[in-house]
Amino acid sequence: MLVGGPRLDRLRDNERAQAFLTGAGAAAIGAIAGSAVPLGLALAHRWQLGVLVAAVLWLLVFRRGVVAALLGAGVFGALLAIV
Repeated sequence: MLVGGPRLDRLRDNERAQAFLTGAGAAAIGAIAGSAVPLGLALAHRWQLGVLVAAVLWLLVFRRGVVAALLGAGVFGALLAIV
C-alpha cells in the first residue's frame, strides 16, 4: 500500500479507469448471479438449502464478511453431510 498508494489516488481521478471499474463491477455481479442461479437450482438435499439461506442472511441481512460466510457454510455443510 505504501508503494501503490499514490497510484490509487491517480486512478480515483482518472475518468477512463473509473468507467472501466464501473463496468467491471457490473460484469462481475452478472457473472456471479449467472452462476449462482443454476447452482441453486441443482441443490440435491433440503439441508443444502438451509446452508444457502443462512449464508445469504449472513451476507445480505447482517452485512458480514464473505470469507466468514464461505468458511462457515463449508464447515456447516461438511458436518451436515457427515451426519
